[in-house]
Amino acid sequence: YVVPIRPSDHGEVEHLSSQTRTTKTATAGHRTMADETTIESILLASPPGQFDAILEDVRSLLSKSSLSSLLEPNFVSAIRSEWEATVGRSILDAAAVGGAGSDDDVDGCIASLTKSMDDYIARKFSSPGVRAAHIVTVETVGGTPTITIATYAERIDLHNHHAGSWRGCYTICPTSGDIDGKISVRAHTFENAGNVQLHSDVSPMATNVGACPPSDGGGDDDDGEKSSWTKEVTGQIELWEEKDVMNSLSSMYESMGNTYLKSLRRVMPITRTKMEWNVMAHRVVQTLGGGHDKEKFKH
Repeated sequence: YVVPIRPSDHGEVEHLSSQTRTTKTATAGHRTMADETTIESILLASPPGQFDAILEDVRSLLSKSSLSSLLEPNFVSAIRSEWEATVGRSILDAAAVGGAGSDDDVDGCIASLTKSMDDYIARKFSSPGVRAAHIVTVETVGGTPTITIATYAERIDLHNHHAGSWRGCYTICPTSGDIDGKISVRAHTFENAGNVQLHSDVSPMATNVGACPPSDGGGDDDDGEKSSWTKEVTGQIELWEEKDVMNSLSSMYESMGNTYLKSLRRVMPITRTKMEWNVMAHRVVQTLGGGHDKEKFKH
């Protein structure tokens, strides 16, 4: 059973107590909208890289039920597409960069920004086992272009009982330089009957990186100005990801043992003896216990 731990948009963590969904048992040959909604909710909550595994579990649970017919190909395909779009995994399959009409200035910014993001992704998401990608698109509404940078990375290591994904979405107005973004982090660990997911959505404070310099046909000088602008953009993205996300997560992990994870445990275990959560106390006991082994002190 998954118990989510969700930081708020400001990086503060809010623990959500588990909620039990109850649905009326379907009679033979009868399906309700609640049944479809329940199955959809379970599949959409699939951890990173585990949609197919959760789908097989659901199939197994429904194999002897009248609800097994719910998992028809079109129904599953629609949920899979929604899940991939929600978590950002569809970015891995998207290689094309959106066009911006005939606006050469915006086109020049996009080409430079795409190259800069290629370098950024290769530098920041190059650890073994990590798959990462990004797309840069542009949309013009009311004559004002808006550039969107979407990034996604995942590391699926089910052999070692964990998986995680990272999604970033940043919007920039090239004419004004205004930029904002949102980062979503998902982590899942399961071992020794434990099953915990972490969902973290962080919206950093919007800022301004300056307008994209217009093209003036200056050749190398023009490319240099755009390169400097794109470095400002990727530098701001890196600052957000390091300061607003990684630092917040590090602080949360340091206190998690005495706060959020502690609340997941029984107050009084089966032994009727309260668990001592003081790590130092356990280390002292282990050290003192080791001192009774006289074999360790023989010369």
